[in-house]
Amino acid sequence: MTDRPSRTPLQRLLRALPTLIGLALLVGAGFVLQREFRHTKWSDIGAALAAISWAALAISMGWNVLAYAILTLYDRVGTIYAGHKLSYLRAAFSSFCATTLAHNIGVAAVSGAAVRYRLYTHWGLSPVAIGKVVAFCAFTYGLGALPLGGAILFWEPGAIPFFGDKLPAWAMYGIGAGLWATSISYVVLNHRLPMVRVFGQEIALPGTKLAIVQIALATVDVAVTSAIFYALLPAAPGLTFSRFLGIYLASYSAGILASLPGGIGVFDTAILLGLEPYLDTATIISGIVVFRLYYYIIPLFIAGPAFAGHELFLRSRSLASRS
Repeated sequence: MTDRPSRTPLQRLLRALPTLIGLALLVGAGFVLQREFRHTKWSDIGAALAAISWAALAISMGWNVLAYAILTLYDRVGTIYAGHKLSYLRAAFSSFCATTLAHNIGVAAVSGAAVRYRLYTHWGLSPVAIGKVVAFCAFTYGLGALPLGGAILFWEPGAIPFFGDKLPAWAMYGIGAGLWATSISYVVLNHRLPMVRVFGQEIALPGTKLAIVQIALATVDVAVTSAIFYALLPAAPGLTFSRFLGIYLASYSAGILASLPGGIGVFDTAILLGLEPYLDTATIISGIVVFRLYYYIIPLFIAGPAFAGHELFLRSRSLASRS
């Protein structure tokens, strides 16, 4: 037996870098939240929650349902890419359970993949096909901020918090062009190359049509998810949906970078700072509370028992077949 070659200090640093970034962002978020809460009373937050109208709650919930409906298409298209076109109901069930649990547990590449592996194995997909579905869904999710971010940087570069008022317009336009160029390059790559070699393994690319569908799905997904939050906020001078979308995209990206469950703490701090010029702290926090309730907590209370019930059903049927 040969010993594994020891990692170099640089390799160990790169391996630990995501965790270090997440911890740094979380610590920074803790300081900011502590500062903001110092001047905010719980009674103010309660009053802000009570001030959200029933109409706003209903509209926000409607966007929430639509957002999860869009997420089901990730797995539907992913199974087509993998060459195993399942029924929409099965793909939707897998997507809902995997995405919801990944949102709340964190480390989506592991938690979501584990749920999909369990379900798709039962439905006859091979490990290779399941790996393709997982990779397709993960990559599609990652594409979401690129086209929208590029559009916001061109349309309203000042909307991006922390940078929009510090960098010149031409720099923001350049970043936006880079985001669009990345999206277009991905489509061109799928058009030109049927497959790529990664770590010695040949991987078939989705192709031009599916690549365009990926980008469209991810873009609509992020826009609709941001509308869940926006619907909960009162009208404020200067806070248009396009400006809010820039704030949401920056916060969403920070949450992903932190690799924490639901970007907890980091997303909340970023969106709190981004909305601070337009709304008071209590109103922003009330929006965060309802957004997390709608997008994370309620789906978890549905997906958790649904997945557990499916597992119990499989186990009982397995025991019945042995008897």
